Amino acid sequence: MRDHLKESVWAVALLFAVLAMPASAQSPEAGLVGTWKYLRNFTYVNIDERGKIFQCRILPDLNLFTSTGQIAADSEVQWEPVRFFSLYGKEVSPSGQDWGRDTVELRRLVMFLNPLDPGPMSQRMEFDKVPQLPTLCAHYLAMSFE
Repeated sequence: MRDHLKESVWAVALLFAVLAMPASAQSPEAGLVGTWKYLRNFTYVNIDERGKIFQCRILPDLNLFTSTGQIAADSEVQWEPVRFFSLYGKEVSPSGQDWGRDTVELRRLVMFLNPLDPGPMSQRMEFDKVPQLPTLCAHYLAMSFE
């Protein structure tokens, strides 16, 4: 009887642990994993299998902005503070930008970032899948989640 009670307690504890997992521990929709390019400029998004999301915006002068986040169960992303890097790799802080919150949506072969915070720079962004990040963005991805 005691063993049965122990097993029941463990089963309930395990069930509670699974249900209590934070939304950030959820995996993204399988089709979202990979690298995406915004159609209108050099903005790239990379999503890994754990739902970590990285955004890299390359400016015409080759300076860039980056930010990271975690895709929650409701497909929402709260972007971390935006980082700005000069062409020569020097970080300029603060960047002066706040990307707020987005929802991530996949429609067939197109990914959308939909802004949740209204503002003058808020716009729905449409991305197509690409094979990999540009070298410049890949360099900053490697150091973004350290």
